[in-house]
Amino acid sequence: MRQSPNPSKTLSIQQVEQMIRDTETPEHSISQQIVEKLESKSVPPQKPVFTRRAGVIAAALVAFCVFLTPVMAQTIERLSLLEYINPFAKEMKMNPNEKVDTLYATGLDGNKHFHTGMIRFNDIEDQEFKSQLQRIWNEIFPQGEEINDVIMYEYDTNTFHIEARNENRSIEFDQGKWYYAQQTIGEEQVPDAAKDAADQAFHKVGDFKQSKRSVSQMILRPNQNPVYEFVYETNKGSVLIDVQKDTNRITEVLAFPLSDHLYKLDDKNKYHDLVEKTKAIELDKIHEETVKQAKAWMNLDLADYSVSKLKSRFDTLTFTKAGSPDVTALFTSKGRIYSIKIELKQLSEKGTD
Repeated sequence: MRQSPNPSKTLSIQQVEQMIRDTETPEHSISQQIVEKLESKSVPPQKPVFTRRAGVIAAALVAFCVFLTPVMAQTIERLSLLEYINPFAKEMKMNPNEKVDTLYATGLDGNKHFHTGMIRFNDIEDQEFKSQLQRIWNEIFPQGEEINDVIMYEYDTNTFHIEARNENRSIEFDQGKWYYAQQTIGEEQVPDAAKDAADQAFHKVGDFKQSKRSVSQMILRPNQNPVYEFVYETNKGSVLIDVQKDTNRITEVLAFPLSDHLYKLDDKNKYHDLVEKTKAIELDKIHEETVKQAKAWMNLDLADYSVSKLKSRFDTLTFTKAGSPDVTALFTSKGRIYSIKIELKQLSEKGTD
């Protein structure tokens, strides 16, 4: 690979850290940017775009559906790209050519550090990496669509997160193993039982008017049934509900109308006041409320889980129990729960469902 003649975008380390916080991976269901689009009822289909300013890829909609059998899922989960990813990623990092778009961070020492790079799949010169990535893509998505782009993130030194995607689908890899794939589908491809489960959960969240239901996408993980992501648009904001195929288990509820809408606030004093009020809420009080809401919304019994406040975030509780995936809940300055999520990635890591 030849060195790019064009200068790459350089950001401060603080800007990059903020960018990481603001653009969570799809394992968290939606990034902050998608949250804001849903909240404003503006979710137009987009073709994947890599911007030097934000370093974010937006996925578009697709009308195809794929289901992994347990045998296929377990087989794919064992496929590792690690021995192919590292040589490719290091070459891309050290010697990007004019076909690679890159983002760098400037550390406190004043030196530039590689952060993100994106390359068109057809422009990849490392044929071994290319063929192995295509093999896994075909296993998960046998419909025949091609990979358009490959995006690489280096959050820790020589630790690479890889995404492969086109305008319809995407797969994510950590340490060479896929852990998450997604594609958007239409409601006609979702079983009625899953729709009914989502509707029942939605009506338990609140009495919202002018609701419109849609299915935003389907999520695939190793060793698990797919999960359908429903979006209910209401006159007060969007409500997101995830339902697992076949089990019809509610795995996440995210109700924006019940939140403080902190990201919308321009008044710094009001923002700070709400944050401080949220921090001051006692654990016992919010614990009791979460257990109640989890049972009502998701038929999820958290009574015998241990609970703690997340140190890195002021509005989040984590529920843990031996042999079960963690559960996280978000709460407001009034002690109202607006999001409960089962951490499904842990199920894939444990090989259980």
